[in-house]
Amino acid sequence: MLLLAFLALFAQQPSQWVQLGDSYQLTADPTVDPQGNVFFTDSRRNRILKIDLDGRITTWKEPSNNAHGIACGPDGRLYAGQHDYKRIVAFSPDGTESVITEGIQTHHLIVNHRNEIYFTVPPLHQVWLADRNGNKRVVLEGLNWPRSVAISPDRRTLAVNDPPSSLIWALRIHEDGSLSDRRLYCTLQTKPESSDPDPGGMTFDAQGALYIATNIGVQVCDKQGRLTSVIPPPGTQGLTNVRFAGPSLQWLYVTDGERFYRRSRQSLNLPHQK
Repeated sequence: MLLLAFLALFAQQPSQWVQLGDSYQLTADPTVDPQGNVFFTDSRRNRILKIDLDGRITTWKEPSNNAHGIACGPDGRLYAGQHDYKRIVAFSPDGTESVITEGIQTHHLIVNHRNEIYFTVPPLHQVWLADRNGNKRVVLEGLNWPRSVAISPDRRTLAVNDPPSSLIWALRIHEDGSLSDRRLYCTLQTKPESSDPDPGGMTFDAQGALYIATNIGVQVCDKQGRLTSVIPPPGTQGLTNVRFAGPSLQWLYVTDGERFYRRSRQSLNLPHQK
């Protein structure tokens, strides 16, 4: 009933989405730099692209050695999981590539304020942490298929989704990067005919609300873990990723894996922002 109410509300409003580009293949996780530029992979074409503050798309790195998920670090470098090479690398602003750690395959990663990398390895049901020297260790086990991770604005919480379940987990982040106190953060809405919302990329906003790309749109959970909104997708496809970007992070960007769209965050008019 909650899902139907959300969708009925938004169905009364004209779509605010604007398409920026299409025909990409395997975009994996995009990322946003401190200026608000978006970077994303077009993995099957072996390249990384950039969306600037005006929404223009250009090729930033080609070849990318089949980079999949990417994440900006506070050191100004772009970190990437190169699945086929079983490694995580970092690209400097001029595109120079450096290997951070090897012997692991990942599509989904995030970099914390100390340039440490949390990344998931779904086939092993694990979340790992790699430090600045490339030393890596398991920090969470026992999930079904951990996919995407996100760090809260206060740096105290790591959110992890776990498809095909509708559950989002939250873990306490310790000073040494270890995780503890796993708890249920929120439960996602699903289609009536399915129990799998197919959660993809996630991002927190400045108020601590979590945005999750799913097969019914962007689902929004507030700081208390309550599902407050479902933002319908721009097309008939579900969504694979979501990010805030642009000047002052004024745009909400989404992708369905092939196309990129954006809309003004002001147009969302979400309950937790009032």
